[in-house]
Amino acid sequence: MESRKFTLLELLVVITIIGILIAMLLPAVNIVKNNAKKAQAKAQMNAIVTAIKTYESTYGVLPIPSAWADANTTDKYADLMSLLTDVAAPLAEAAYTSGNSRSIRFLDVPTNYTTLGYLDPWSNKYLIYMDTDYDGEVNNVGPASNDDLYGTVFIYSTAGQDNTSDNYTGKKFSYSWQ
Repeated sequence: MESRKFTLLELLVVITIIGILIAMLLPAVNIVKNNAKKAQAKAQMNAIVTAIKTYESTYGVLPIPSAWADANTTDKYADLMSLLTDVAAPLAEAAYTSGNSRSIRFLDVPTNYTTLGYLDPWSNKYLIYMDTDYDGEVNNVGPASNDDLYGTVFIYSTAGQDNTSDNYTGKKFSYSWQ
């Protein structure tokens, strides 16, 4: 009895079938990865809101200078994160952590925090807005930059990989806290 060997054509057919199966599987893997990033962003935003509200209940004020009107934390993001984590963030003003006189860690520090700061899963800063004058609304903010938001704390995160700073396409309003 002779042993039967694979022909080159049969081998190519098998390789082609395996390639087609892998090509069908890759989009599903990317969807699962993106959903995992969204879940991670949602958990981080919930932690940030909880940290801000815990700071507020501990010290009686939101964690920002009272001079800010309806604070958009874009310029002071590192300072806010330093205050909430009680760990100096990159580009944070050294004096800003003095607002946490009890040195309480309201927010857990990610592993790469000291080099990158507190970023969402797509390596962007969260957009955080707070009602510092306690009138129940934050004016001229949000994805359209002319929205009035009603509440105390609002957080936006990228819901995709759009890294342009002036294009809010794909950004999702995720959390607010009354």
